[in-house]
Amino acid sequence: MTDSVTVLQDVGTGLFSFKKTLAILGDGFAAGADQTTYNNYVRDVVMKQVFGAASYYNEDAAAWNIRRVNLESKDSGASERTWNDAGTPTDISDDTSTDSIHDTALNIIANGAWWHNWFEDGTDTGTRISNAINTWAKGADFTLIIVNSTKPGGLRTGTTLKVTLNEGWATIAHEFGHGFGDLADEYSANGKGAFTGSDPGKVNLTLETKRSKLKWSNYVNPSTPVPTGVGTAAGWTVGTKPVGWDDASDAGLFEGGHTFETGIYRPVINCRMNSDTPDFCPVCYTELKTRYHLPAGHDFRKAVPGRFTSTYGSEVVVPENRALTVYRADGNLWEHKKTTAAAVPGIWAIRPGDTYLAADFDGDGRDELVVFNSTDWVFPYLALIKVNTDGTMRVQARYDGDIPGWGGFARNDRLMAGDFNGDGKTDLLIYNFDDWSMPYVATLMSTGSGFTQSRRYDGDIPGWGGLARHDQIFVGDFGGTDHDDLLIWNSRDWSSEYLGLFRMRRGAFSCIRLWEDDLPGWGGFAKHDRFIVGDFNGDGKDDLYLFNGTDWANPYLAMFRSTGSDFTRSRMFDGEVPGWGGMRQGDQFLAADLTGSGKVGLFAWNMVDWSHTYAGRMISSGANLSADFREDWIGEWHLSSSDVFNRVPVYERFRPPIGKGHRILPGPIILRGPDRVLVHNRDWLGTFRGVQPLRLNCIYNKWVHNYRYGRNW
Repeated sequence: MTDSVTVLQDVGTGLFSFKKTLAILGDGFAAGADQTTYNNYVRDVVMKQVFGAASYYNEDAAAWNIRRVNLESKDSGASERTWNDAGTPTDISDDTSTDSIHDTALNIIANGAWWHNWFEDGTDTGTRISNAINTWAKGADFTLIIVNSTKPGGLRTGTTLKVTLNEGWATIAHEFGHGFGDLADEYSANGKGAFTGSDPGKVNLTLETKRSKLKWSNYVNPSTPVPTGVGTAAGWTVGTKPVGWDDASDAGLFEGGHTFETGIYRPVINCRMNSDTPDFCPVCYTELKTRYHLPAGHDFRKAVPGRFTSTYGSEVVVPENRALTVYRADGNLWEHKKTTAAAVPGIWAIRPGDTYLAADFDGDGRDELVVFNSTDWVFPYLALIKVNTDGTMRVQARYDGDIPGWGGFARNDRLMAGDFNGDGKTDLLIYNFDDWSMPYVATLMSTGSGFTQSRRYDGDIPGWGGLARHDQIFVGDFGGTDHDDLLIWNSRDWSSEYLGLFRMRRGAFSCIRLWEDDLPGWGGFAKHDRFIVGDFNGDGKDDLYLFNGTDWANPYLAMFRSTGSDFTRSRMFDGEVPGWGGMRQGDQFLAADLTGSGKVGLFAWNMVDWSHTYAGRMISSGANLSADFREDWIGEWHLSSSDVFNRVPVYERFRPPIGKGHRILPGPIILRGPDRVLVHNRDWLGTFRGVQPLRLNCIYNKWVHNYRYGRNW
């Protein structure tokens, strides 16, 4: 083979070319089997374990374009030098060496000795590295060189990092900390003695011993003594270490670091910059996140709630321009589970124009993702993505340009999810009212591993009277039969307003009921009527909330109960829901069971009609609503017009008691808990809980990380 390059990860250039490039080179790998060994190491150690494992590097994986450069060495194995320290390892002046020099692509010499920096360069090593980068990965920000040697060794010099084939992922993670974050070593080398220089200017080292002047004081609990550990490579030495203390995550002031034993201080007992395997301490983690948040392109705006890796709990998938990240609820908090950067194996190349739906498309109790993109490619694509229990993803099915029977995907195709045939697997409704000479609607029935088009409606669904451009479609189980129905509303294309209820029978939708101009008890349909679907009385049938804040002298909100084939008015609110303070045109609503009663009420907000912003609860008793609200702030969350709200269903695992008088069940059961509200915008993410008056459970800025003490803002 000849020298070559392989693109392992392509995340584009990003906004203003902020994306970074990592070039991976090999030295001492001959043609043939050696190249396979090199390729496997890069795949298994660098890609799967460093960037693929649930750690910092996985969180920001989307910051990196990664190129693997295969350089063919004439000889197999790197040059090696063995040093004899003459019994005085700290004094290298009397060391002698024996060499085994090979003809390799970069002429790097591995020596396996810490006091000799693990590696030495040949006379032209720097030139050879530069030539390889300029030829195969021009403009690379960092270079990782894998050296074919069984000796130990990991070294960062400027933007070049070297490790031997003997080293695992933890050494690379440590060296990347040096290179990517300019982080200092926090370990102490035996015999290195006391540090006597000036402050080295690293975020994770200090000479200062006063709490008020610590670089990382934000992360030190006031109850933690400062200094916290004194002496050679100190752990906790001042008083008693608190119960629950975490040596990698709890910050203090500990003597020893920068390879010296005393005279300089580090933030934690044992960070990745100390002994490789622990995760980064809050100081190092925050430095890395600050540097690579923008290149990674993080953005919370498109968050999609669901249950992806388990049948219980709550999760959110956050799509970004070149990444998909799974966050899982941990009590009242969120935690990062896994990031998939650049592409989902199978293959789906992640792009900014992707739109996602979450639902249980295979009936296993866990949600999958359907993704559609009609803007970033020559023709549109649709895919079904399975999220594995560890948060990794795979494409189960992909449809390029069309799904048989639809007639060709188009730019303005829209998708909705619902189990229309009641088989326990969620299906898709696809419609397009803009791109063709007539509107089209079709059902794509789930097989569990893909979709088949079962029926297409050209210009009309029987009983509706003609599909039109401004038709609005809602999905809900209005019959309480575990079959989802369609509700279609149009107030703009005809001389009258129409509302229709459609149910699938024998594979086709039929009209159950059509209302013209009015739903009895409403007082007449109007152009700006808005519908919200939810089971407000807990009888298993989805009901309707109907709101209009524009067309009449007062805003109106009504509750219409589903009978299965009709809607009857339960309650009308004229201008006010008790406790809300007056309805207005800009009131917005999200159906949610915030109290866990089984009755779906409304999360309500208004950002435009008052001098203050408002959000609150409208709690359903089954036939009435009572409201309360918060003004401007909910805890530390400042309400704004950029906020997006989603319902987060909560599923809790419950094991009934076993004993006399109790039935024995085979295992835990899954129960619905109170819904929570996910609030998010570009840089902020939080959760509201509404069992009692609305309160903030958690709040994160730019990244999701649960600091033991303090935070990044």
